[in-house]
Amino acid sequence: MMHRIELAGKQYALRFTVNSVCCLEESRKTGLDALLQTSISCIRALLWCGLMEQEKMTEKEAGELLQKHLEQGGSLMEVGERLADALAAAGFFQVPGPEEKRKACESSMNA
Repeated sequence: MMHRIELAGKQYALRFTVNSVCCLEESRKTGLDALLQTSISCIRALLWCGLMEQEKMTEKEAGELLQKHLEQGGSLMEVGERLADALAAAGFFQVPGPEEKRKACESSMNA
């Protein structure tokens, strides 16, 4: 599933796939959960991961795009939120609904 993000006045398609996330984890030698910190380098890495397949962009180029976005009044917070939304929509972080929570609770009580 693709999400859209506007950076430096241009629309981009964010797409997180198993392969793009694996590439990110391998390049950083850490798991996705560790990369979800709100540091600038993590936001740049996640942006690169979401753009790499469509834009054939390097991580440095993703940083340059992020810099242009900031210079034009954009914020890191909004970029981080869009990245988190796109990761969730791609299925990487499924938030359990009430039914799943109830089943998990029942399972733990029966164990």
